Amino acid sequence: MRILSRYTLKRVVFTAAATFLIFCFLVMAVETFMHLDSYISSEKTDFAMMASYAFSALSNYYLLLLSVSFLFSVSYFLSDMSANNELISIYGAGISKRRLIAPIFILACTLTVIFFAFNETLGLEWKDYNIRLSAEYFGQSGTSDPRNISLYDESSGYLVHASSYNKESRRLYSPVIVKSNEGSIEKRIEARYADYDNSGWVIYDARVMQKGEEGFSTAFYDSYEEEGFSMEPSLFESQNMRMETMDASSAYDYLKKLEKVNPTAYQEKMTDFLSRFFEPLSIFIMIVIALMMNYTFKKNILLFSIVQSLVIAVVYYVSDMVFSIISRQGMAPAYAVAVFPFLLTVLLSLVISKIGKRI
Repeated sequence: MRILSRYTLKRVVFTAAATFLIFCFLVMAVETFMHLDSYISSEKTDFAMMASYAFSALSNYYLLLLSVSFLFSVSYFLSDMSANNELISIYGAGISKRRLIAPIFILACTLTVIFFAFNETLGLEWKDYNIRLSAEYFGQSGTSDPRNISLYDESSGYLVHASSYNKESRRLYSPVIVKSNEGSIEKRIEARYADYDNSGWVIYDARVMQKGEEGFSTAFYDSYEEEGFSMEPSLFESQNMRMETMDASSAYDYLKKLEKVNPTAYQEKMTDFLSRFFEPLSIFIMIVIALMMNYTFKKNILLFSIVQSLVIAVVYYVSDMVFSIISRQGMAPAYAVAVFPFLLTVLLSLVISKIGKRI
């Protein structure tokens, strides 16, 4: 049994590794040709520059390439055994299909855990490296100042909206700060800008409207400090950061604050976060679907098996893209991007398996 397990894992991993390397080469080649004009016009273009960017671009595709590679590998392994009548010998020896595919299932679980940990650690640094190279080589910066910022601090009751925030000077432009208590507005501050120093926020050219016993009163200040307003600058900086590169704890804190003040932006950001969070699960999904597929075609076993694996992969990733767009637009819950493509692909694989038994 150990010999069979080693044989199974060796063939699956070797085929997947070879397929993955081929896919990586193709992606790097495509990325290079996509930016060929920029390389030609740049005075500092060399092979190291082109290779470094092409490699960094793999950070956006490596999980997709891995999942498709293992889908193809498992499909090829099982269809090849069926075509060569090896499955008849294995089943005849009293080894069930469940026992045959058990090592592959364990491999799927192991790879999912490994690449989930990788994606949340080194994977984030890899993607950030790609963003920095894009900014350096092509001017595609992902670090421009955030604009149209809205944040709410539930603990203090402050709602803040600003036209933009400058990370270098830690300055909010055209801030509007509203203090509320149990749904009632107590103070509203409008200003030209606000700077953050070690002691807190200093608000300049401020117009302060405060609620009193006889209604709201208005006062003007050249500089003004609101004692209870103590939001950290990092919260405003995070408005600019992508969910793909934020660490999980920072992303979670940011999403909690964003949910209360800007539901539309929250839906979009939560969809991006869940897409990243469940992305490593695609490896497990593709391998499990490959194990579920039918390999008992009466003829052209290899051809039909490869075709059905390609069809299922295309359906999964197209549905993932479609549900991602729908979810970002608020037309479906954020978790739809993880759940619905999986259910649709499983259903399709079952239908293909039923049809395959008649071919």
